Amino acid sequence: MTGSIVLRPLSTSELLDRTFFLYRNNFVIFASIAAIAQLPVLALRLGNSALIITEHAISRPLSVLIILSGSFVAMGVSHAATVVAVSDVHLNRKAGIRSAYATARRSMLRAVWISSVVTVAIPMGIAFLGAGGIGAILIPMSLGRVGAVPVASGIILLTGIGLACYWWLARALVVPVTMLEGTGLIDSMARSKVLTQDRRSRIFVICLLVVALTYAVTLLFQFPAYAIGGLHFVRGEVRSSHWAAAIISVGEFAGGSLVGPLLTIALTLVYYDSRVRKEGFDLELMMSNLASAAEPEPASTAV
Repeated sequence: MTGSIVLRPLSTSELLDRTFFLYRNNFVIFASIAAIAQLPVLALRLGNSALIITEHAISRPLSVLIILSGSFVAMGVSHAATVVAVSDVHLNRKAGIRSAYATARRSMLRAVWISSVVTVAIPMGIAFLGAGGIGAILIPMSLGRVGAVPVASGIILLTGIGLACYWWLARALVVPVTMLEGTGLIDSMARSKVLTQDRRSRIFVICLLVVALTYAVTLLFQFPAYAIGGLHFVRGEVRSSHWAAAIISVGEFAGGSLVGPLLTIALTLVYYDSRVRKEGFDLELMMSNLASAAEPEPASTAV
């Protein structure tokens, strides 16, 4: 049971409540969608640990690059299919794991590409440029002053992260827009910017709460590796034993599968809420349903 259609302006607390309601009542669907997308990444992580144990490991930078690339692709795939499932559930249509992936398949590559560019590539570039700009000012000023360099470094880091987050908040709805409206990169970013106008602070609060919960649950699953001394210092760097790395990988997979969909659910609901507020989508859908109900049944032809 998914409940009735909730197409009306929602407050932040109501959006969060609706997010957890849909997640709780369709847990198997959302968790399975996320798990299917994350399974190849888990295989990569465990395979890398096995290669290290058997002393056939590839170079560390290459293995990190492969795993990170796989994680970004899995994130895009999971987001795309989850958006479809949330849309079906929220609009009181039949939803399922297979149907979500089947519907998302048509726009999957585009969604992965757009998600990677908007979530990773451009924010990293903005963070680097912003941090570099403020660093060029602060670092020369802090040299020779006791304790000034760590403070300047913290300001530089926070500036880079802040600029990247500020830019991303206006484009937070690109994946729902891409999947539900079929737009490309530029149009999806422009459309998201319109839908998020005057709502970005609320999106920030929702994302902060959901991401914090996601990481908390993930760390809970990874706790055994930390609790029994799986991490240790080697030449000033934190290293993990092979079995601890495997536990951490499984914990990340479990945490991501169980609560990872929450952010996508929340952002998809924000998309619909913005359309209701700005475009009267609730009235549009109601009129469409009334028109469909009023259409006469096609007359059967006698054989």
